[in-house]
Amino acid sequence: MRKAFLFVILLASWTLAFSQTFVSTTPSNKKVVIEEFTGINCGWCPQGHLFVNDIMNDHPDQVFAINIHAGGYAANTYTTAEGERIRSNWNVTSFPSGMVNRTKFTTSATPVYGREKFSPYTNQALAQRACANIAARCTINSATRIMTVNVELFYTADSQVDTNYLSVALLQDNILGPQSGMGLNPTQIVDDQYNHMHMFRSFVNGNAWGDTIATTDSGSFVSKTYTYTIPATISNVPVRLYDLSVIAFVAEGKDNIINVCKADISYVNGTPTLTKMAMREAENCDVEFPTYVSVFNMGYDTIRSLEIRYGTNVRGGYTITRSGLNIGYLERDTVHLPVMTGLFSSLAIYTGYAKIIGVNGVTVDYDSITCSLKKVKKNTSGDTLTFELTTDRYGSETTFKFMHIDRSVVDSGGPYANASATHTIKLAVPHDGCYILEVYDDSGDGINGGYGNGNFSLSDNTGLLFTNDGRFGAKAQYFLNCRGTSNDIDAASAIDFAIYPNPVGNTLNIYCDQEVSKIEVFDMQGKTITVADNSTAVNVSSFCTGTYVVRITTDEGVAVRTFVKE
Repeated sequence: MRKAFLFVILLASWTLAFSQTFVSTTPSNKKVVIEEFTGINCGWCPQGHLFVNDIMNDHPDQVFAINIHAGGYAANTYTTAEGERIRSNWNVTSFPSGMVNRTKFTTSATPVYGREKFSPYTNQALAQRACANIAARCTINSATRIMTVNVELFYTADSQVDTNYLSVALLQDNILGPQSGMGLNPTQIVDDQYNHMHMFRSFVNGNAWGDTIATTDSGSFVSKTYTYTIPATISNVPVRLYDLSVIAFVAEGKDNIINVCKADISYVNGTPTLTKMAMREAENCDVEFPTYVSVFNMGYDTIRSLEIRYGTNVRGGYTITRSGLNIGYLERDTVHLPVMTGLFSSLAIYTGYAKIIGVNGVTVDYDSITCSLKKVKKNTSGDTLTFELTTDRYGSETTFKFMHIDRSVVDSGGPYANASATHTIKLAVPHDGCYILEVYDDSGDGINGGYGNGNFSLSDNTGLLFTNDGRFGAKAQYFLNCRGTSNDIDAASAIDFAIYPNPVGNTLNIYCDQEVSKIEVFDMQGKTITVADNSTAVNVSSFCTGTYVVRITTDEGVAVRTFVKE
């Protein structure tokens, strides 16, 4: 009777102990980590990234990616000593390639396979029973940049080997930079740069092969705590706290990962943070620059209002208060800022900045965020422009359009022969007005992506207006204020026509000093969205977020403006 009572006490103590843990004690199948070897000069690597993204989308919270920049194709960009140690251990020379749970699914001598094997081997791994469950929680002190990671293991069955190894990897998202072949994964192209995701930065526990786990029998419970000071930069890349993630996994050795998890992250001493700023030219020939910022709330208090100061390196001093917000803890939102006008006068690259100076009516002084803007508007002279286009050896991917701001095409060309060649095209300007020159690359990596030095330039009767080195992603776009062969729409420039607010949420108001017979709204592909007769307002509440063209017709002619739908 005494023994039975003692057993009950021990069982109750065990239950109490595990009720305070966060790792599951229920047997489960494996989760998967795909460690992908990549590099900025690897033309096929974006396709590997795309394959892995698709796999993660198909298996949310079951599959995780670690992108390791290492080897010759990385060109010492984004590389780390630990990442190179992993690549070297398996002598990886083919890119893109990777490991699915570091498991050998065939009789090959290595667990490294090509991208076409990622999906089938992931499915095999997900169907396998794990001998251990793993869970992790992470706290980041925003003031000190100290990260604390708690990892728990529970063995639901005996491990096949006596000693296992626990690794904790630090990753970073949203690193904009160069990448060959980025058109193979267009969803990660931002302007003319590539948005690198899941990039390996370091091992939190300081060891490429992990910490020793000696208790691996069924029923074993392991708890580990790591502290790590997050550096300001890694391999010359700023380490942004809000773009970090932590992946923990346990393996039988250097091979055979048993199970993996992604840590839940919370923040201490966190504040509302601007994570992104985007400033672009208005989709017309006006000197207007729509701007927005992305807000991530790392503070516990819900954001109801923000006061933001913003500007550029040549003019600043804009301040806006946005009320009616509802951004909770660890939530993100986009805040549109009023259009900046009259800041620039020539082709150049400028720096925009924004910073939060007030939250919920309380004055603060948080770090600013910056972005770059390349101005691509130009005034031209003469009624004929000379467009000189040099293709790379994949000219069949290259086309162009020269069109009026209302998207009516004046001239176009391509696709061209698959050979590096120069094409000289005379573009006749039919009348005064705003025009758009767009050059396209079907593969999304421009015409100077490692397959020949494609480029283009535009000249008028006074000489060279601009050149483009061909590194532009899927599309390069220029707005041109042109003088044409006739001035038959000059009356349009005299029409007193205004729209407001811009950006707009629900109703776009229209002011004109003349009677308007028709109002038309187009998207930026020229598709008609709505048509109205004489009116002073257009309901845009159902429009998708983006940029649109509004064109009015009067007895004196037509006039166009662009607006941004929030």
